[in-house]
Amino acid sequence: MARITSRFSRLHPAIRFVVLFLVSLLVLSIVFSVASAVFNPQMLSFMALTAHLVGGVTNLFGMDVSVQDRYINAPRLAVEIIEECTGLYEIIIFIAAVLAYPATRREKTIGVAGGIVVLYALNIVRMVFLMMVGNARPDWFDFFHVYFWQASLILMITSVWLLWIVKVVRNDTRRPAVHS
Repeated sequence: MARITSRFSRLHPAIRFVVLFLVSLLVLSIVFSVASAVFNPQMLSFMALTAHLVGGVTNLFGMDVSVQDRYINAPRLAVEIIEECTGLYEIIIFIAAVLAYPATRREKTIGVAGGIVVLYALNIVRMVFLMMVGNARPDWFDFFHVYFWQASLILMITSVWLLWIVKVVRNDTRRPAVHS
């Protein structure tokens, strides 16, 4: 085991990151899949909470929507919030990236906690936008849902991760300066 650890630590940092990221993503995905099945009533409640948040924010923008459980009904659009709509998959990807990055436990804890909040909030914004577009222009809904926001979610995950590195990891005053 020490021999494997020694070889792994000699790998290029980028390769180490990719390996750790993929392993973390695999483990987190399996844990999430099992937890989602075991805690199905709680997952359904979380989907309903997400629907209510989206409905509430959408109503703040003057669109008259009603929410019942996981369903949001607008005058020209009705949607069901499913597990994939909650932002949890994006959060799992983000957490895997934070865990794979060389940082202290404290920095990783800050990254995970902050990232969960920010990514969930961005996901609510995404869904409010989709509700408004889908109600105003139903013919545009699929494009924004399938293409625009999927690409944007990748950018959001990466941006939040890079922001964490710049603001938390690189700003740690306890760390000695590294000179090249």
